[in-house]
Amino acid sequence: MSDTASIPRPEYPRPDRVRPDYPHKVLNGTWAFAFDEEDRGIDERWNRGGAQGAVHPALDKQIIVPFAHQTPASGLNDERACGVVWYARQFSMLQLLVQEAIRDEERVLLHFGAVDYETKVWVEGELVVEHRGGHVPFHADITDVLQAARDANKTHASVTVRARDAPHDLTQPRGKQYWRAQPESIFYHPTTGIWQSVWVERVPRARIEHFTLVPDIDTGTLSVRAETLGLHKGLEGQLEVEVSLLGTTISASTVTVGSSTSEALAVISVRIPASSPPEKARTNLSGPLTFPPEVHRLAWTNGLALWSPETPTLYDVTLRLRTKTDSVVLDTVRTYAGMRKGYWPDSGLTPPTAEALKVDIEKMKSIGMNGARKHQKVEDPYYHYWADQLGYLVWGEAANAYDYSSTYSLRFIEEFTASIRRDINHPSVVVWTPINESWGVPELQTSETHRSHIAALYHHIKSIDPSRLISDNDGWEHVTTDLFTFHDYAEYAALKKTCASLDTVLGPKAGRPGFVGSENKYSGQPLILSEFGGVAINLSKSNENAWGYNEATSEEDLLARLEGLVSAVVDSPLHIDGYVYTQTADIETEVNGLLTPRREWKVDAAKLKAIFSRRPDPAKVAC
Repeated sequence: MSDTASIPRPEYPRPDRVRPDYPHKVLNGTWAFAFDEEDRGIDERWNRGGAQGAVHPALDKQIIVPFAHQTPASGLNDERACGVVWYARQFSMLQLLVQEAIRDEERVLLHFGAVDYETKVWVEGELVVEHRGGHVPFHADITDVLQAARDANKTHASVTVRARDAPHDLTQPRGKQYWRAQPESIFYHPTTGIWQSVWVERVPRARIEHFTLVPDIDTGTLSVRAETLGLHKGLEGQLEVEVSLLGTTISASTVTVGSSTSEALAVISVRIPASSPPEKARTNLSGPLTFPPEVHRLAWTNGLALWSPETPTLYDVTLRLRTKTDSVVLDTVRTYAGMRKGYWPDSGLTPPTAEALKVDIEKMKSIGMNGARKHQKVEDPYYHYWADQLGYLVWGEAANAYDYSSTYSLRFIEEFTASIRRDINHPSVVVWTPINESWGVPELQTSETHRSHIAALYHHIKSIDPSRLISDNDGWEHVTTDLFTFHDYAEYAALKKTCASLDTVLGPKAGRPGFVGSENKYSGQPLILSEFGGVAINLSKSNENAWGYNEATSEEDLLARLEGLVSAVVDSPLHIDGYVYTQTADIETEVNGLLTPRREWKVDAAKLKAIFSRRPDPAKVAC
């Protein structure tokens, strides 16, 4: 497929880390595909392909990547839970292979955004990478394989993927993917295999491999820690960090890359010595629209343009890796930073377009919402990109398992760590939520092992990212947490009674105590009602499997119920610090969304805004 207009999700998949000087090629589109229900593909060497580099004849179906075969967007819409599936295609090596004279200075990487769950990848029949984890990215260096293909006078290379998913393994992190034959209530069809973008790109051999941005509004600085790859004793490097706002450079700093660690740390001031924007921006604040609309909503505090849902101001950051001796640029990466403290109907887990993610956020902001829990899912990178750009608070969550074992523990820690590493630089991510409602750890009240797992997750996350809050086990049975979150799907009168006192908020929910372990008690954490509502409308007129936590009989009844539920929270004499309504849109059998699966409002958006824009009256909140 050479026409990019016909390629699904054609945009560069990582908008927060762009190399402007190097080409890439998105491999989404039509691939050969096969179900391998008898798991015979390895023995029959499906990875080796057929004659003249063609894919193996066993891969006799076609699928549209990056959509799972269970979805209409894949072109298959086959809902079976097959344990092993295969993909294959060829791609042109033109513009990706390096020139002979600089062969040793550049590499070609093959990237996968996410493949559920265990993956093997072959290029030209050679195994290039194995990966476990269904929700995080991975890549392989395929330079040598492509070079050998070019030396054999080939212009195209083959890539073959085997994905193994155990649909009935309850220790495998799966989120809301159901292990039974048909979805019901809050559980959905499984997602098997490739479900995020696939792409190849050329990169420098000596490069910036990973970086972490940590804003500090108290000191007015941005800390940049970069990990490099490819430097050696004869090639020492320096990291240059340049920060700009509205096209004006604010500051720059150059530090030496450690010879033993291959890491560099730069702490750079981004404070402008004034209480207002720089002259270039200030001139245009009330004049003609010379700059994008963001210029007109800058929030300035003590020389800093702060990021918030109301003012999502982003600083542009350019990282350059240079040689230490003669300052030659080896690699350039463009990203951004924010100074702050603190399912789709036709395509399943995969958003149909990057724009669709933006629409979800814009619609929720338009009715007064300022954030979302991405429940039981590691979200597409473009969701976080749009949340950064538009000003939307996101809780970074995970797909949980359902049963505990030591194998599960190792799997989960590995994958959630990788998701944090992927998303740590997004200012919109404000909370990490590893576990929801004791999924995977059902014996917290009686098992020290299960409690130790929760505590270990908390401290492990803090050791990686001390700047964010953690909800350790959202909604139920807390062990070690920065937030006291609780879930309550009661209707108005019962919810009002619960929110009336601290004792009832902290009391058991769904028969489970607020804290478990004799040493774990409430110590003043912010109170968040992080799941409530879930009101469906006219269930009796929906399909027979439609489900919601509660039911409204009409649009007027739905609005009245929503108004009552929100009032129970915002009029509480306690200081309830926030709430999360269930949910944005209908998904499969769960039809308690504010939007239909096609993202159409069920009721008047202006009336929803009047309800969800309400905030507590400070004068009525108990101290």
